[in-house]
Amino acid sequence: MEIPELADLIWLFEGEPERQHDDLHWPVGLHSFHLNRGATSVLFSIDPVAGEAYISLYADEEEIAYVSRLRPLGRLAVEQHQPDYEGLVLWFRDPSKEPVRLQTKPSIRLAWDVNSLGE
Repeated sequence: MEIPELADLIWLFEGEPERQHDDLHWPVGLHSFHLNRGATSVLFSIDPVAGEAYISLYADEEEIAYVSRLRPLGRLAVEQHQPDYEGLVLWFRDPSKEPVRLQTKPSIRLAWDVNSLGE
């Protein structure tokens, strides 16, 4: 799986990830990044070797959406567009599946077109 450098993910989520197992270091094992924007927050967890990710969205500390076992992932990319957009795009190995987009700035948003247009 093609993934950004750990430093790029730390920059995007504004902090170090938590590891599920202390003896496993990046990119092995599940790593979780947490980001807050006002009353909204996101927990993004990824296991690069397994090629899967999990996303939880929260509003006022209440979980409002959870997408689990996004797999098999083929590529992740950090996006930055001027003047003030930052996010992460997750592409699947299957090109017929639309990518998942997680916006982290200026606000937290999640977008995923489950089916391509016309299907």
